[in-house]
Order: sequence, then C-alpha cells, then structure tokens
Amino acid sequence: MLISPKHERQIDGGILAINQTTNSEWAIATSCGQNVTVCDRNLSPKYEYQLPDEISRSAISPKGDLLAAIMANGNHLAIVTAENQLVFEEQLPNPPNYNGFEDCWFDADGVRFWCMKLIGFEEVEIQIRDTNSWQIQRKVLLEDPFGSSTFSFYPHPENQILALWACCGQNGQQIYWLYDDGTEIHAVEVPCPYDTAPPEFHPAGGEFVVVHDCGRQISRFSFPDCNLLGICEWPWPDSDDGFGYYMCYLSDDRILVNTDEGIMYLIELDKMEISDELILSGHEPRPSQELYPNLKDVEEGLCGDLHYFYRFDSNSILSVHSQVLSQQPDSKQKTLVIFGEKELFGSLAKVQESAPYSKLFIQSLGIS
Repeated sequence: MLISPKHERQIDGGILAINQTTNSEWAIATSCGQNVTVCDRNLSPKYEYQLPDEISRSAISPKGDLLAAIMANGNHLAIVTAENQLVFEEQLPNPPNYNGFEDCWFDADGVRFWCMKLIGFEEVEIQIRDTNSWQIQRKVLLEDPFGSSTFSFYPHPENQILALWACCGQNGQQIYWLYDDGTEIHAVEVPCPYDTAPPEFHPAGGEFVVVHDCGRQISRFSFPDCNLLGICEWPWPDSDDGFGYYMCYLSDDRILVNTDEGIMYLIELDKMEISDELILSGHEPRPSQELYPNLKDVEEGLCGDLHYFYRFDSNSILSVHSQVLSQQPDSKQKTLVIFGEKELFGSLAKVQESAPYSKLFIQSLGIS
C-alpha cells in the first residue's frame, strides 16, 4: 500500500514523548540535547524548556506546563515550569553509573508523579510523589530480574495501571503491571514469552501485543489475564531483518509494525499474518548503500529511513525519518511526517470511563 504524507517538517533531535489522547492540548515533545519543545496538535511550538544538562528521560504533565527531566546519567531529577522556573530537584551524591533515576511519568489526573531509581545492580525502587510537595508518598522495591537492567514505564490506556518493562539485552526482558491503591504500590510479574519487547496496548485496553524471540514473533494477549490470542511468525527466517519494537493498532483487527531495517508492515489480527507492506511516498525503501552512503560494510538489500512511529489522533500516524540521504549517520536532524488514509484505518473500540479492564486486574489483587 502506497500512501502520501499529510504533513512534513524538519526537527532537531528526536521525540521525547507523544500524547495520543485527542482532548489533550499538547501533542508531542521534541528534544535536542538540553532543550525541549512541546508542540500542540497542529505541531506549533507551545512550550520551550531549557535544562542544565543533557536529558536522558523526561515526562510532560497532562497540561504540558511542567517538565520532569532525568539528566546527568540519572544523577539529577529536575521539574521545571513552562517559564523555566525550577520547582523541584534532587541530585544524587555522585553515584556510580549503576545507581540513579531511570524513568518518570505523570498520571493523567495530574496528582501523582511516578519515578523509579536504580539501587545497585540488584534492585529498582518505584516511587510515587505528589505534585504539590514532590515528596515520596509511597514506594516499593523490586528485585532486578537480570542484574544491571534498564527500566521503562508504559501506561495502560485506562490510566490506572502502568506497565514496567525491564530489559538487560541478551540476558532477558520482563514486564510487570503496577497499580497504586493509595496505600500500597502493587507489582505483578506478567507471564510473557522470553525476550519480550514493551507492550503495545489496544486503545480500549482489553488486549496488547508484544514482539519477542529476537523479532521473530509477535504475540497477542488479552488484558489483564494474559491469555494468548495468537502468534504472528516472521515469514522470512533466512533474512537478517525482523519485527521491530514500534507497533500501533489501526483498527480492532489490524496493527502496523516496523522492522529493524525501517520497513512497515500491516498485520491482520484474525489470521496473525502480514497482509501488506506500507510504503510512504518520499520514504520508499532503497538499497542500503544508497540510503547510508557514509557507512562502511553495509549489507546488500533494501531498507527504509524510518526511525520510529506512533499512532497520532484517530486517523493519523506520526513517524520520524532520516532527513536526507547524504546526511552523516550521527546527524540529529530528522524529518517528522504525519500520514494516514481512510483505507488504512477501521473500526477501533475506545477506552471506557468505567475502566473495566483495570477493574478486573484490581479484583485479581483482592482489592475491593
């Protein structure tokens, strides 16, 4: 399927965050070193932040007027206003690189701020801070399942549960569900396959898909009971390419997925098979030597200039690509593209205010 971009613009750096909730004022946050720009849904700059050090992780408040930034290799957590006024910071006393802040997240209610901190090679501390004092209200220690793992938050669409992804390269990957009942943080290990990528939730919250087995499979699970609904096998076992970590639901029965070589495929969920390749006009797959002329020892074959993509509103995908063919591989300049045609999407159930799937999970914890 060949489709044309709706909108293209140059950006410096990359995307730190994207808000897929259509009633939110802000849409995306882009970063370049110490600077962050928050854009509205028309991609017009709305807030500009300047931080004292290069940012490794960040989170934007629901209104976009607060930025939480983790800097200095996890040594420095700072929260600043849109006027660049510091409202909170915590600096660790020069820890080694296996200690420090790892990720953070603002709840949709704007009241709770989630944060995590590594403690040696053995544990990670999950914290909840209130957004008035920024002091820790509740915390829980989790054993690092692999040692020296990296951790990331991924919110469930009903905004009551967070997925926690632990990754330690070839040593393993693991997913947990996190829930705060106001008194205690509950952490439940998810029985997913070995070598599992982060979960991509259906926008209504009743299922999710994950890439695993080194990009050779995509598995579809129900939420929260994690019943296996289907497996899509990578159809070219002799290829060096494989499914990538970026996926999104286009409809109740179709997802879009990238590959390691920058290709995009459509997958029909009823059959769990690739149904078509999605080609974006102006960003068609090209020979590797043509796309990356400055790299040595590039393998023959076709690859795309795609870096990653996200679902953007009800009828659009937002993707980030290499800007020009002749650019240096380490260039921070990229092209942001918004695309989407009617035939690409379909019926897609929406999240319910009653949060039925989160309630099922909470009931499984024995909490009334």
